[in-house]
Amino acid sequence: MSNSITLIFNEKKIKLCQNVIDTMLKYIQKGFFSKEAGGILMGKENKSNENIIINHITVPMSEDKRKYNKFIRKDKRHVEVFKNLYRTSEETLRYIGEWHTHPETIPNFSEIDLNNWKKISKDSNNNNYYHIIVGYEAIRIWVMESKEYSTELIDTIFWKEM
Repeated sequence: MSNSITLIFNEKKIKLCQNVIDTMLKYIQKGFFSKEAGGILMGKENKSNENIIINHITVPMSEDKRKYNKFIRKDKRHVEVFKNLYRTSEETLRYIGEWHTHPETIPNFSEIDLNNWKKISKDSNNNNYYHIIVGYEAIRIWVMESKEYSTELIDTIFWKEM
């Protein structure tokens, strides 16, 4: 991998920085004994045009619940990492959403994922949140519209095309 990814969605640019992509790649589930991994997405939003740059993520931590087909972010250090980055960024960084892996070639969200995304949106201040699921062959990105709780697939990106 050598480049970031920039997507266009509803006239808005969404950029995934290379360090984020590289980190997610490390957690692709390889084999039956591998466990789902995940964390939070953090980045910056340009208020004038709503473009987003996702340049930080957290990774699985010891208190998270990880199984072959389940990831539950339980470790409080995810939030601590965010708060620290928020302070050091002079409060320009924001919570963008969640990411996790699935043991699928081309991942799809589950009912558990959807319920979690709705809960995040319900607790929000009318931001839209972005959710990434990482599969064996592709990464997929969805947006959860906070007002209607509607989910829309933004893109499917195949690893071999990067």
